[in-house]
Amino acid sequence: MSIEEWLAGRAGHSRLGTQAERVVHVLVRAPQFATYSSAREVAERAGVNVSTVVRTAQQLGFDGWTDLRQELRTCYLDSVAAGDLGPAPAPATDAAARVLRQDAANVTALATEDNLQAIRATAQAIRTARRTVIVGSGSGAGPAHILGHLGTIMGYDIQLALGTATAQTVQIARLQEGDCLLAFNVWRLTRALRGLTRLGRERGATVCVLTDLRSSPLAEDADHLIVTPIEGIRGTVSLTAMVAVTQAILGELTDAGTSRASGQIQQAWNDLDLMDDQP
Repeated sequence: MSIEEWLAGRAGHSRLGTQAERVVHVLVRAPQFATYSSAREVAERAGVNVSTVVRTAQQLGFDGWTDLRQELRTCYLDSVAAGDLGPAPAPATDAAARVLRQDAANVTALATEDNLQAIRATAQAIRTARRTVIVGSGSGAGPAHILGHLGTIMGYDIQLALGTATAQTVQIARLQEGDCLLAFNVWRLTRALRGLTRLGRERGATVCVLTDLRSSPLAEDADHLIVTPIEGIRGTVSLTAMVAVTQAILGELTDAGTSRASGQIQQAWNDLDLMDDQP
């Protein structure tokens, strides 16, 4: 049974008003997001207030949002295990167009004043730090690699801490006052990443967090918080917006000095004849 069918079958669904239907729309379109979000986060996505989310849950026969979220998580995981995430997928060409439209919407949603300020502040923290360590796991490792690789080419001392938790701990424990820690988190938060981020804070580093959830526990230790949508289609996660944030940070870091550093790297590659450039 799909999420949409499950919700439609709940007693009270037929009596939902316009605002409540917007909440249900979020649950159907972004069930993965809803399975770990607070009522406030769902309200933000739906464009309603928190009390509307709670009332919607009650109208559907639950005591409140927490009970609805728990049942939604069970239904979502069951649907994932059964390979039933909704109606049959559209033809590949339609799916591709839907993905691109969703990614475009995700990137557009990034440009809030809070995010822009946090992006600029994160770039400044990297610029002034003696050393920057990037920590992440799972899907978050992809955008982390991009920022680490290109930032290093630009001349910044950026180290990736993407291995085992013990190895990550060693790298973060070496941080000092004024250093920078970037934490990448997508969807579920591991205990290791939570502890590592806190360790960076305790070491005196400026902590910058890139996550898809404003109410993430990582926010407690963040000096700068950047919130990126990750909605894909049919329950999938999209990293496009998070990659766009890394590109925005790199854009803020670009100056004459980074251009020289990049040029020196390019020259070293040429001197070592590493590139198979066509004439």
